Amino acid sequence: MCGLAGLFLPKGANTVAVDMDAMLRVMTHRGPDGEERHTSADRRYQVGFRRLAIIDLETGAQPIEDRESKLVLAGNGEIYNYRELRQTYQDYPWQTTGDMETVLPLVRDKGDAFVHDLNGMYALALYDATAHRLTLVRDRLGIKPLYWAELPGGGILFASEIKALYASGLIRPAINEPAVTAYLTHGWVPGPNTLFSGVKKLLPGHRMTVEADGRQTIDAYWRPQPAPDLPGGAAEIQDHLTSLLRDSLRLQLQSDVPVGALLSGGIDSGLMVALAAEQSSSPLNTFTVRFEGAQVDEGPLAAMVAERYGTNHTDVSVAAGDVARHLPTLAWHAEEPLFDAAMLPNFLINQVLSKHVTVALNGTGGDELFAGYGRYFQLPVEQRYLKLPGAIRRGLIEPLASTISSMTAWRLNRADLFDGNRGLYAHAHTTHFPPPMLKAIGHRRVASAAAQAVLFDDFQNAFNADSQTATLAADIGSYLPDDLLTLLDRTTMAVSVEGRVPFLDHRLVEAALAVPSDIRTPGGRQKGLQRSIAAKFLPEAILNAPKQGFASPVPAWMKAGLREPAGRILKRPETLDRGWWTPAGIDTLLSDPDRHGFRTYTLLMLELSVRLMVEMPAGASAPTDGLEAFADGA
Repeated sequence: MCGLAGLFLPKGANTVAVDMDAMLRVMTHRGPDGEERHTSADRRYQVGFRRLAIIDLETGAQPIEDRESKLVLAGNGEIYNYRELRQTYQDYPWQTTGDMETVLPLVRDKGDAFVHDLNGMYALALYDATAHRLTLVRDRLGIKPLYWAELPGGGILFASEIKALYASGLIRPAINEPAVTAYLTHGWVPGPNTLFSGVKKLLPGHRMTVEADGRQTIDAYWRPQPAPDLPGGAAEIQDHLTSLLRDSLRLQLQSDVPVGALLSGGIDSGLMVALAAEQSSSPLNTFTVRFEGAQVDEGPLAAMVAERYGTNHTDVSVAAGDVARHLPTLAWHAEEPLFDAAMLPNFLINQVLSKHVTVALNGTGGDELFAGYGRYFQLPVEQRYLKLPGAIRRGLIEPLASTISSMTAWRLNRADLFDGNRGLYAHAHTTHFPPPMLKAIGHRRVASAAAQAVLFDDFQNAFNADSQTATLAADIGSYLPDDLLTLLDRTTMAVSVEGRVPFLDHRLVEAALAVPSDIRTPGGRQKGLQRSIAAKFLPEAILNAPKQGFASPVPAWMKAGLREPAGRILKRPETLDRGWWTPAGIDTLLSDPDRHGFRTYTLLMLELSVRLMVEMPAGASAPTDGLEAFADGA
């Protein structure tokens, strides 16, 4: 797990002075264990690398050059099946004992088709010095990030983080205005776009080739598709999926540094820890987050799993006062805004975890594989709810729902805002700002909000066809990489920890998508298949517990002191001049934290991203002051 940054110029293009020192320095957190570079003789290709040593601690430095083929490789991530690949290419003149070098003999043997033999998470930069050709590759699921930007005079910059592109001194930060509406509509900025003009994400399962003359080609080498050879019958499918998860963990437990796991009270992390503990040669380190004053505490459930499997278990407590102190730092690491308030607890638990381990297993992906979200089942119920008179919905049902479950109340309020528009609701399933709410806060681009919804055509088709599997595939292709995996990468890399996701082994993903919906969710039971698998490994209390998610009590945070600085930040004159919201719109949100706390948080993260990425000098380090300092500077 590392950070890479580079420059590629076509033949004949004028050379430029790139500040590679600054590009790498701003990503030191991604790789505190060393820095290396490669520069071509004509200086038209430069790549730098910050290393977090995980496998082959002594000789695993990058970039790696194959002198015979004149290939130069820099890669962020891990190739999990590297030992098998080394056996295949025993005659190759190995320079290291690590994982990433296995890409080079694969390329020599199979050319561009080498990607199909990789099992791992990776963002690769492969330079062919003979042809002066650059190939960028991102792993199938988008676990590792890779950004790029065209240069005005031709050529491209690329890096693991956007801030490194700006630190180059070759491009200037600017806001991509349509992406602001996209963020408010969806809760993240869907790839390949970013919040920043001219900066693109390489999509998951895609590769980009830049030829010597500057021609660019981007193509998909993998998409979420069902496996063609799933065994028949529920029992056989359970055994097959369990075997795949076990093998994924076998590969992902490989490390030359200590490995731990995030453990909630849910099925995903519990099953992951159970199977990991079976294969670990020493007691696994596990970590759980608990919120002070929260209505729900999954700590006791996590403790059951920890006790059953003999893990070294640590509880991490999050208080409301932690929020304002850490939000600017989180926004700096995130770069693009995320509405997902789980970022803070993930960041804090990883801070503690980093004192004990360097690799952390994470249960991300289980919900997308096994239908763990209520929206896969609740849309028909919510549609019937929308037919009730508005006074009954808002005056009776929502207040009652809030006493039972804040998540249920949030879903009903969000459904209410779509007012029966099924297609738009299906697209923006996680949003806090459907068009009526954008209008209410004074967002000037409301007219384009409906257009933003059609970004997910397959999402629309999935809901219209009432296809659970298609909906899962749509989530895997968008929500997973652009929200959940971005959150995972930034909150682990911020503290120099490698996050691994055993549920997202591509073999397991393809097999899970091939499961018929009546077996995946028998009788409409949420995660029914996974519950049956987990019944062999987890206490019954966990199997029957309602899904809580790794969420944060944002309304409580607002009431505890976040509301006042948030208001000052969001109503700064320079901020209001952008036309994204009005003072009256902000006052509406601030007046009702229970109903609008998450929406206020969504806007706050957007504003912090703009302040840190656009208004502050390029290459600036992470802020050390809390939210009050930003409010005072408003």
